[in-house]
Amino acid sequence: MGYVIYDKETSRLKGNIYKTEAAAKAALTRMSKSWFNERYKPLYPAVDRADDPVFRYAIAEVEYYARHLEKVVRKTNLMSGEEYTESVNTPLHLSPASETYWSM
Repeated sequence: MGYVIYDKETSRLKGNIYKTEAAAKAALTRMSKSWFNERYKPLYPAVDRADDPVFRYAIAEVEYYARHLEKVVRKTNLMSGEEYTESVNTPLHLSPASETYWSM
């Protein structure tokens, strides 16, 4: 069993597979602190937190994510022109809709 961090809107994975839920929460907290430190300016204390990783991402078990949360997208095969569906997490070099896939 493992845990993943995913984008609530697109269901794209962010980061690695974590062994425990606590490890995933710690990684999400580190992302949030990093995000805040990059955007915080002492002269402008009002920071819009809508894009904060704590509000943008969620944590789920790997199996639950794969069965219920992971979205699929429709793409067109570059060589044959046929439409097919693939996971939103498919890397570009493994997608028949990309030139990189066919040039390898």
